[in-house]
Amino acid sequence: MAIRSARGVAVDEILTTDICVIGSGAAGITLARCLDGSNTRVIMLEAGGLKRDLEAEADSFHIEQVGDWVSNPIEERGRWLGGSTNLWFGRIALPDAIDFAERPWVPKSGWPIELSELDKWYPKAASILEVPHFDSFDLSTWPMNETISAFAGGHVELQPFLWSGAQDMGKVAKPLLERSRNVMTLTDAAAQELIVDESSRVDGVRVVGPGGRTFVVRASQFVLAAGGIENPRLLLASNERFEAGIGNQHGNVGRYYLDHPRGEGHGRIDLRGLTQKQRDAIAFLDERVDGPFGTTQLRLVFPEVMQRSEELLNHSLHGYLVCDEQTSAGFGSYKRLRGHLGGSGLNNGQDLLRDLVEMGRHAPELARLATGRATPTKFVVVDQMEHEPDRESRMTVDHRNLDRFGLPRVSLDWRIGESTRRSQHRMHELFRDAIEDIGITSFSSDVLDSSDEVELIDMKHPSGMTRMSVSAADGVVDPDCRVHGIDNLFVAGSSTFPTSGHFNPTLLIVALAVRLARHLSELQRTSGRSTLRQQEQSLPASPH
Repeated sequence: MAIRSARGVAVDEILTTDICVIGSGAAGITLARCLDGSNTRVIMLEAGGLKRDLEAEADSFHIEQVGDWVSNPIEERGRWLGGSTNLWFGRIALPDAIDFAERPWVPKSGWPIELSELDKWYPKAASILEVPHFDSFDLSTWPMNETISAFAGGHVELQPFLWSGAQDMGKVAKPLLERSRNVMTLTDAAAQELIVDESSRVDGVRVVGPGGRTFVVRASQFVLAAGGIENPRLLLASNERFEAGIGNQHGNVGRYYLDHPRGEGHGRIDLRGLTQKQRDAIAFLDERVDGPFGTTQLRLVFPEVMQRSEELLNHSLHGYLVCDEQTSAGFGSYKRLRGHLGGSGLNNGQDLLRDLVEMGRHAPELARLATGRATPTKFVVVDQMEHEPDRESRMTVDHRNLDRFGLPRVSLDWRIGESTRRSQHRMHELFRDAIEDIGITSFSSDVLDSSDEVELIDMKHPSGMTRMSVSAADGVVDPDCRVHGIDNLFVAGSSTFPTSGHFNPTLLIVALAVRLARHLSELQRTSGRSTLRQQEQSLPASPH
């Protein structure tokens, strides 16, 4: 079955299977892994190949920003096997109970499933993501340290974050996919349009292969697992039968765009003059710490009772330590050079020479950093915040302006509400009060000290634009992640989230995909469809 390129598929050929999964990122690969070894025939489509194509990404992933919001410069969308997990930092977090609850002060809040329903799927998700010590999300399992001691019993709570050992899910899953008997991964296969028949079922997906050749994949069930932006994009692009797009009878596809507003550097602690005990008190708030359970981090969060009494959003606060050496021109040159070597490319030879010379001039500072002898002098605060659902925060597509794969180009209008900023202000107040209780008075905050709005950027966690709901009037997919009104089309990924809390989304994406895989398996079992032999007759030849 293995991994094959669409180069082996003929023009207008029709491939048949039981389940077609569109996308090979966190959700798609999870579905493939969970369905592997069964009698269910699966074709997983990956728009890219086994290696990155920066030119294709630049064309297809270009986004027109609407409004004056600031985009995070980090890369988050990958168009090759593994999708965005190729670029993911690997941070893992659990949602809170309040994230799933209906909150009167948060319009359109509340999930149509209970958080406890996911408990049985988390162990499998943690296994796929290679999360060590999954039980350590419970802070009570941690040994006491200065950070826990400093903030215990205050007005803020601490919440653990962990790191995945399987950040590049494509690389991790590739050997399994190559050996699979029932899952075929088809690369260089960009889904262009979902084809809906007269009975409002998806009959097939039109796919663009190398050289612009098109072919069709037919299946009994289809799953959109292409990412938080590509999922709604493909629904809106598929407008042959429904003018407004599939699942968009109430105009909800592409609306309620969520991300995590990030405030970076709006708060700072001068560490010079602090005692070692005071330094240790904020140590585990650093971005990445070698803790008792591998790479970990602790974040400050609002207690649920405070969120309810003060009508706050579910924000978190952490930070990172900075040494004076990291502000030098030599360190800036080092970061640029590292980025160039990582694939972003050099502008010209003069840039390379300039950076090498600058690194030489600052060799002593760089040596101290490399050997761990540099002493942190500042703690920089990072706010990772909840974004209130807003129907006017949205994505639109331009059917007159297509990319090279025939998909309409995307515009994003991200709107950050007053409640996000008010909650950020409150978090800075609580952090200031908590560290003053242990004698740290060197905290400065632009949020508290200025009447001007601070700059917030996105976290590249696009969510919400095919939101889950009981009624089609309120969303796009039902509690089973099935598109309202289309009984054989499902959506997997963060685009189904009704709210996003402050948690990093990948663990929940994978847990929901595990849940969906079980549901699809049950549908296949009850429908009586099978035979691997039939699938072998409808596969493309291996590429040469």
